[in-house]
Amino acid sequence: MNSKKQETTIKPYNITDLGNNQGEINLYGEVVDDRPVDWWTGQPVQGSFIVVSEFLKDLEALGAKEKITVHINSVGGSLYGGIAIYNRLKSLSTQVTTVNDGLAASAGSIIFQAGNPRKVNAGSNVMVHGAQGFLCGYYNAKGLKDAVRQLEAGTKAAINIYAEATGRDGESIKSLLEKETWMTGQEAVDQGFADEVMEGGPPVTMGLTADKKYLLVNGVSMPTLGLSNLPQHIPVLHTKPKEKALLAAGPSPAGSIENNITGGTETMEITNIDQLRAVFPELVEQLETAARTAGALEERSRLQSIENIQSAVADPTLIAAAKYGETPLTAQQLALQAMEAQARLGNAMMGAIAADARASNADQVGAAPTQEEQAKAQEARAVQMIVGPRGRKAGE
Repeated sequence: MNSKKQETTIKPYNITDLGNNQGEINLYGEVVDDRPVDWWTGQPVQGSFIVVSEFLKDLEALGAKEKITVHINSVGGSLYGGIAIYNRLKSLSTQVTTVNDGLAASAGSIIFQAGNPRKVNAGSNVMVHGAQGFLCGYYNAKGLKDAVRQLEAGTKAAINIYAEATGRDGESIKSLLEKETWMTGQEAVDQGFADEVMEGGPPVTMGLTADKKYLLVNGVSMPTLGLSNLPQHIPVLHTKPKEKALLAAGPSPAGSIENNITGGTETMEITNIDQLRAVFPELVEQLETAARTAGALEERSRLQSIENIQSAVADPTLIAAAKYGETPLTAQQLALQAMEAQARLGNAMMGAIAADARASNADQVGAAPTQEEQAKAQEARAVQMIVGPRGRKAGE
């Protein structure tokens, strides 16, 4: 029997049939070829992982639509995973519109190129760079040369996609990839990596955790591993000890925000829930949903505990007030109130009995004579009857 706890995997995307022959995809998270697995437990690692095989299978369930809108907020990840999604979207016999909700970086920017049109928010960012890889272990010269050739092939594949989407020549694209280029919404349009900036789009919030290991875009946490040229305008988020409780789902944006523009500092103190919601709406929604769920479970447990003891409580009004009154009670509080009410009732009954006794003068009634006393009294009466007047002296 497998004693390991079975975890429910989380898919950081939604594929929705909107009706009217339209579909919508929200593609948020990190692109990976396979779902990461914990080395020790063998269980899937929880995180915002867009697993290519899972996504492509789910995409088939959407069916053929006239229009599909793909919302993207992704730091990228697997280059060839991004290319696979790009190719599948391009092959659809439908109009595909891609929308950059916050970040389209690395492989995420390749997926973004599948749209026609490609739309960005003014505060969105597009990032392009060459293929990268992580090496661990021992390699000889041949092995390293093979790794270099693989990276060069990946970069060429990315250049071809960008060149087709932007209409630019390969050399100019290559220069952008070599230095890891970040573009704001309008800059992406100017460089040919997007078609239009959306009017009146929602604000984009972006920040780095204090250790700069995670980038939070619209409340979605993404690793910065592999990003070597992060823009200086992205604020750094700091946490305080009292706010560590908010870190249940990975790095979270609580505390003060230090803005590193031109090396200066500008601090915004988050002191209430409304300010936190304005900066990180998705995080606040998650916290509020968790609080509502916990509250509902607690209320259900409270009512169940009352129902378990209500048969021993004689007063139905007291039970109703405990369950649904202005000040709801726990089962323990209800039991205490019921005992106090019973004690008050008992005291009142004893007082009424004492008052009745006093009113009837029962306290003046002596005790009934015993049988011996009754026999002596009868004997005295008999003697008196026999002696009568003869027992009296003359003149008495």
